[in-house]
Amino acid sequence: NEDEQNDILFVYSNCIKPILFKIYDRWGEKVFETNDITVGWNGKYKGKTMNTDVFIYFIEASLINGDEVSKKGNVSLVR
Repeated sequence: NEDEQNDILFVYSNCIKPILFKIYDRWGEKVFETNDITVGWNGKYKGKTMNTDVFIYFIEASLINGDEVSKKGNVSLVR
């Protein structure tokens, strides 16, 4: 709702080196991708505000201890 509270989805961690963070809609279309931990998803795709829905995320990261992590799940976009 652009009130500057919970408007951007970030991956927060102080132990991640490189990261790959992707978000897909329910039809499998990629709506967001970044490899920069300081960049988050604002709920928009191609400049348009997405409707309330459930989205799938994938995270691949290297930890500072050398371990590799792969996570996936869903996130609800609520307006």
